[in-house]
Amino acid sequence: MTLTENTASISRRDTPLNRVSLPVRNEVRVRKYLPFEIRVRLHSRVLELAKHSTSYRQIQTEIFDSNHIWLSKGSISEWVRGIHNPSGGKNKFRAVASPELAFVIGVIAGDGNLSVHGYNYEMLLSVTDRDFAEEFSRCLAKILAKPNLYKVRWSEKRKRWIVQGSSIFLHRFLRGGWQRLKRYVEHCYRCRASFLRALFDGEGTIDRNRISIYNTDLRLLLYIRQLLSKFGIEMRNPYVHSLAGSILKDPRTGVFYERRRDCYAMAIRTAGSLQFARHIGFSIQRKSRLLPQPLL
Repeated sequence: MTLTENTASISRRDTPLNRVSLPVRNEVRVRKYLPFEIRVRLHSRVLELAKHSTSYRQIQTEIFDSNHIWLSKGSISEWVRGIHNPSGGKNKFRAVASPELAFVIGVIAGDGNLSVHGYNYEMLLSVTDRDFAEEFSRCLAKILAKPNLYKVRWSEKRKRWIVQGSSIFLHRFLRGGWQRLKRYVEHCYRCRASFLRALFDGEGTIDRNRISIYNTDLRLLLYIRQLLSKFGIEMRNPYVHSLAGSILKDPRTGVFYERRRDCYAMAIRTAGSLQFARHIGFSIQRKSRLLPQPLL
């Protein structure tokens, strides 16, 4: 069954065009989510028609004739009066370079994830250190102009701290990958440092002043080395740390995982540890305490 075969209506309880109801012969309603781009296009057309003093009934007919989607008068009214819009009117994002944005880019390039659940376009971080999760929460709230921080919750099942934020605009921005976002990372000294801090928080280790970082993306490691060189920090050449197909055990949950790709490692030369502590550092206190202390 397609939208062209039946009249679709929107429930008043939902955000406009979040769901389309398709009445069928036995009166069972099947709900289907519309892509964001379609909702934006319909919203724009409704506002255009409203400017010409078109009645809600006429707008309904015009939208159905051109798109085979039947909007309720309530939904049209809420759009015209600015009560709702396709983005939900919240978590709007402007791509302006800042240390907080660079940190979020670094998190997603490393330990973080992008996911989609219905119309929730999420940025998610699941980690063992609460202070890392709190810093991600702070940065996410800052770039999305949220009055309150995102909740940091503990998952007993995963034995991890979890932060979830939702914004379709930021999600689409980050989805392009770190390679396309270099100008935001390299905007200034603080942005470069913030990006690197996020990656070393998530993928880095420190043991007896030896600072290493691990990732399956060799290009990312080489980019990290390039950025660190701007701070006068030298890194050794990357090497294969573990092969695809090897088994990894999560020490907290006891769950075994099979690596899907080769994992590479790269270490900072010992002489660069002090520079790392001075310019980059960690958001995670247990790692930060192991850094050499810069001389005053």
